[in-house]
Amino acid sequence: MTCLRKGGAAPSCVAVDAMLGWLARWLRIIGVDARYGDRPDDELAETPCLLVTRDRELFRRRRGPAVLLLTEDHVAWISALIRALGVEPFRRTRCPKCNAELVEIPCAEAERRVGHPVRSRRCWACPNCGSIYWEGSHWRGIKKVVDEALRKPVDCPETH
Repeated sequence: MTCLRKGGAAPSCVAVDAMLGWLARWLRIIGVDARYGDRPDDELAETPCLLVTRDRELFRRRRGPAVLLLTEDHVAWISALIRALGVEPFRRTRCPKCNAELVEIPCAEAERRVGHPVRSRRCWACPNCGSIYWEGSHWRGIKKVVDEALRKPVDCPETH
């Protein structure tokens, strides 16, 4: 079993517990409003967002929508969350650092801002933190993982 779900339909945002920062960054890249930080469990238990955790006690205390991740298979986690949230990956990519929605910019502008050539047809800037992104070689690896997640069967039953 990949995970357990409770609380019905998932809201449009996700709150990820402190042990899952890397997952928050991945969710942001595929377009999910993923909130992450060193928030106490009591605060996380009351978040209006879908809570994603590996902490069984926090999951048990949570009254709202939540997902408890059970397996060690990280691709299965991404798969389960894409399905639970009904996300179309990469439709609206967010900044993996600060969670703001990225804005597409001309790649010539990206090159000017980063100070070196960018071999890409698509580039983005974060209006909040100023980070610049483009579809580099790492992008193929990200797409490969997400494509695998979309094909992967997931067992994530609803519980009460």
